[in-house]
Amino acid sequence: MKSKEKQAIRLATALGILLVLTIVLSAAVSIWALRQQEIDKWQEQSEAFSLMLAENTAQQLGTAYLALDNVVERIQDRYTVDADYLRSLSRNADLHQMLAEKQALSEQLDVIFVLDSKGSLIVSSRRFPSPDLNFEDRDYFRMQRDDPSVKTNISTSLLSKSTGKWTFIISRRLTGSDGEFIGVAGIGVAPSFYSRFYEKINMKGQATITLLRDDFSILARWPERDELMGKQNLSDSTYAFVHDQKKKSGVFITDAKRARGGDSSSVSMAAIQVLDKYPVIVNFTIGEAIYLADWRRISRIIVIVAMGSVIAVIMAFSLLLALLKRREADLRTTNELKQQAEIINRNQSYLLQNLTHQQRELKEAADRFQAVFQNAADGIVMIDQHGNLEVTNPAWRRIYGYKESEVAGKSGSLFCPPNGQDMLALAANHAEFVQQGNVHLEDVRMRKDGSLFPAELSISEYYFSGEKKYVVIVRDISERRQIERMKSEFISTVSHELRTPLTAIRGALGLVLGGAAGDLPVKIQELISISHKNSESLTRLINDLLDSQKIEAGKMDFHYEVLPLDELLKTAVQANQAFAANLGVGIRLSGAPVMDMVKVDAGRFQQVMANLLSNACKYSPRGEDVVVLAMQLSSERVRVEVIDQGSGIPVHFQQKIFQKFSQADASDSRAKGGTGLGLAISQAIMQQMYGEIGCHPSNSMAGTCFYIELPIAQMAPGPAISDQSEIA
Repeated sequence: MKSKEKQAIRLATALGILLVLTIVLSAAVSIWALRQQEIDKWQEQSEAFSLMLAENTAQQLGTAYLALDNVVERIQDRYTVDADYLRSLSRNADLHQMLAEKQALSEQLDVIFVLDSKGSLIVSSRRFPSPDLNFEDRDYFRMQRDDPSVKTNISTSLLSKSTGKWTFIISRRLTGSDGEFIGVAGIGVAPSFYSRFYEKINMKGQATITLLRDDFSILARWPERDELMGKQNLSDSTYAFVHDQKKKSGVFITDAKRARGGDSSSVSMAAIQVLDKYPVIVNFTIGEAIYLADWRRISRIIVIVAMGSVIAVIMAFSLLLALLKRREADLRTTNELKQQAEIINRNQSYLLQNLTHQQRELKEAADRFQAVFQNAADGIVMIDQHGNLEVTNPAWRRIYGYKESEVAGKSGSLFCPPNGQDMLALAANHAEFVQQGNVHLEDVRMRKDGSLFPAELSISEYYFSGEKKYVVIVRDISERRQIERMKSEFISTVSHELRTPLTAIRGALGLVLGGAAGDLPVKIQELISISHKNSESLTRLINDLLDSQKIEAGKMDFHYEVLPLDELLKTAVQANQAFAANLGVGIRLSGAPVMDMVKVDAGRFQQVMANLLSNACKYSPRGEDVVVLAMQLSSERVRVEVIDQGSGIPVHFQQKIFQKFSQADASDSRAKGGTGLGLAISQAIMQQMYGEIGCHPSNSMAGTCFYIELPIAQMAPGPAISDQSEIA
């Protein structure tokens, strides 16, 4: 063979090997890229499913908590509540009827019941009179009885003594008028309710959906497995994700080594959501068989195509090598084979493009989301950019009272009250919607029959085929508004009805202590002194309640004056020295005087300072000083700090210390008194005076530093200037 022919054969062989490697490498890269694309797609879908499940679970638990609140308020809405009164409820048919009606409001509620201090059943929603049953052995009863700090508790799943079915209990401790434990009120929630809901969206039986308590014990599950109910699982990836990594939500794929060593037989994808308001976790899990099914099918096609291409290339170049032994005919045949190889490569590229395009089709995903849309408990409507309704779910039509044929294509203004705005106009008036594309708000809506109802609206925008669309979620909050109004009216009525007689009692006791009735025996004087102090505490409580109500109603008056800050602080320290002395604590001003002027309501400012100073004195050890320090932060702002040397505020409590009725030690046996309203009222006062209030651990000593910040009045010191305003 001539040298040119040998060179041509070597060149052809190298070209064939290069083409085979190119085909194999292209197929491998395509398979890898498709696998990553499929995993990313399923991670987004799994997270969406878990968010939907978490929202539904939070709504259902909120319903159960609200029902339990109503039961507890019904029982304890008396001047005198004790164990005897609680046992007398066993003869109260009205209470049984109320419990039965509460249970009937929600399918998830299996039973509502009340136990006495020994665990015996007093009354339940199932039948009247109640059977003779005792639940002293249940963990939820023992926890409520033995730990006063536990208010509301969710138990593990357990078998009902009455029905023999699985249930878990949401319980609330009942206390008497004197703070003693008198029993437990509880609601049994049926795990089967969640299982049936999970079954509707479990992707044709190929997904696992689990509701766990925050200690990783199983409350509900689909597919249902009795041997797992109520059991803790501290060895799987969910425990590591939530407990070890301290994450509250996300999607992860289980480690292959963990899967082989645990109960799972293959690697799976899990989406986790830890609920903020309730101690439960939602787990949505699918196996590789689901989220890699399409990838495996397409990969097999790619492998078959690649193998066919490789075989075709090998056959073509084998033929080329044979034909190279010929002279001129061999050269023509080689050119033809090259053209055939190029055609094969183009066909392969076209086939891979078609397969990638087919991968992006999400018809099955749309069907699954349609199931979620139709079964959602809240009303959902999709609106086009012109404000016309495109699609509504059954819950939305049930809330508004329309049929589907009556609203398709209709304008959203059809559901507005007279002189009201449609949903898109409401959203456009909120800066949050303009900036972020979504907003949560409350407004009045109108049903088909013309009746109005308060609604909670969640409006979000999205783009579909280049056009702007809107999704609106509607929730009827009529019952919640009624409960809030009843609670507000109750607090206001009780406060006003108590303050007048209590003021008279307090004044009479003060006169007796002052000697108006003559000299008293020592023991009687001590008892009257205790009664006088308690009447003062009740007066402060009622005043705090009334201030709280004024803030909520926007009726708290303010009389502003421009005053020197240093004089205000001296007055505050002097006014609270007697209180501090009774506790064996001192109050002192520290640092150089700050001569800035501030525009405040002097009385309200002293109210804030009295609250901060009294709290600091109560939590400071005897013999120590509470330090008051003023400093100028900038040319426009000044800060006042109140520093104590107490034990400090727990880190987990610092975020809610300014909420109403919040106390670091909220037990009935706490060492320090108080209503838990002072800091919430102080925060509202500071906001009205354009200031701020906060706290942090002390930098210079043990204890806590509470601070307030105020704007400096932009004027020279001079005669006080006053005006009046009211919270709007």
